[in-house]
Amino acid sequence: MSIPLDNTLSLAILHSGWFTHRDLHNLFESHENYWDILTDFLWIKKTPTLWMTDERRNKILEKLATIDIPKLEQILGSKNIDIITIRSEQYPAKLRTIKQAPYILYVRGILREERKMLGVVGSRRSTSYGRKILDTMIPDLVRAGCGIVSGWAHGIDALSHEITIASDGYTISVFGCGVEQYYPVENTRLFDSIIASGWALVSIFPIGTEPEPYHFPIRNEIVAALSDGIIIPEAAMKSGTLITAQLALDHGRDVFAAPGDIFRETSMGTNWLIARGEAKCITSAIDILEEYFPNVTSSTISMFGEKVWDNDEQKTIYNIILDGYNTPDSILQNSDYTIDTIVMTLTMLEIDGHIRLGVGGKYEVL
Repeated sequence: MSIPLDNTLSLAILHSGWFTHRDLHNLFESHENYWDILTDFLWIKKTPTLWMTDERRNKILEKLATIDIPKLEQILGSKNIDIITIRSEQYPAKLRTIKQAPYILYVRGILREERKMLGVVGSRRSTSYGRKILDTMIPDLVRAGCGIVSGWAHGIDALSHEITIASDGYTISVFGCGVEQYYPVENTRLFDSIIASGWALVSIFPIGTEPEPYHFPIRNEIVAALSDGIIIPEAAMKSGTLITAQLALDHGRDVFAAPGDIFRETSMGTNWLIARGEAKCITSAIDILEEYFPNVTSSTISMFGEKVWDNDEQKTIYNIILDGYNTPDSILQNSDYTIDTIVMTLTMLEIDGHIRLGVGGKYEVL
């Protein structure tokens, strides 16, 4: 097997070769060159560890030998897949807080965190009632500067993405399979629109991983972990949605549930969460926004996100920062402005309360 020099390709190979996220944590906690460390560990270091026995090492070697490296490299390139490790600055801060944070994320598009990120989970057998709830609440949430996180499944998941896109909001779709695969295929147009709009498709599963039933709870935990709170418009009693609600609570996230007809199967789960005090009862976006933005009212929602710019430079540079280029040097490389114009504009944006200077000299939008 040839030795890949590119760390992105190396990580993709290792993860496809039965190395779990925990394995990768253990191996590369303090190293930079992934492939060299792996080579040293598998071929030179022979002392078994609690998490890597000789039997498992041999199975991994056999699996690595079967990987079509050129094909894997072609997929990464043609699909524009980025691999972000937990040590990367692009790794979502909220995801780091969970006990078993994944070591790597596969990302297509631009991964960023809005003022608040809200997960949406619910029944695949969505009803007109669930659709109406999302149609009513998501546009206001987007207007307030919130991003929407969900899965890629039929029903509530797909609806939440579609309504967010129609509202010109930012959305992240979390996959339960390899991020290069579009599943279900009926959502192909939706996935294409997410990428085309500069938003993100995310997975913790290796390239080539097929969707399996047991992947869905794992995917939903990532949805919850990427969010400040999760919204449940409707859910049955026996559903993965209630499991996700519990995961969100375990991770210290807020849970919001819409009440429904007590005789409607798809409302029994939300009513149960509300009755137990495990979810806040919501009837409008204000019920969610007031948890994060003090003194919010129906009249102030329309003013959220409406920024007044003194000139085109301010608007352009603000949007460049939103895209993840948050230092003067990176803005310079991604704009036609001079460094003097950039520094002056950053100063005015900070004075006007649009941005602030964060850790490491990096600007954050407000």
